[in-house]
Amino acid sequence: MKRVLVSIFFSAMLLSPLAGWAANSADDWRNLSPKEKDKVLRNYQRWQNLPPQDKEHLREEWDRWQRLPQDRRDRLKQRYEEQRQRRDNR
Repeated sequence: MKRVLVSIFFSAMLLSPLAGWAANSADDWRNLSPKEKDKVLRNYQRWQNLPPQDKEHLREEWDRWQRLPQDRRDRLKQRYEEQRQRRDNR
């Protein structure tokens, strides 16, 4: 179960910049910093290079993430951030 949740969260983190950018208007692209634009483009290229079965898996994980209650998503995000900070501080 824990591995599935981590997979869901990772999938959401991978796709969220694309999903957020796609949902907003083109004007938002102009407001991004060069670093943010580069990140969006890199993620988009990674997405384009994925095999179809991997794309389908990520879509399923994203849908599963979206169905989680907001409080559960918030707890997972917080736990992920804490783990990342501990890993970065090593």
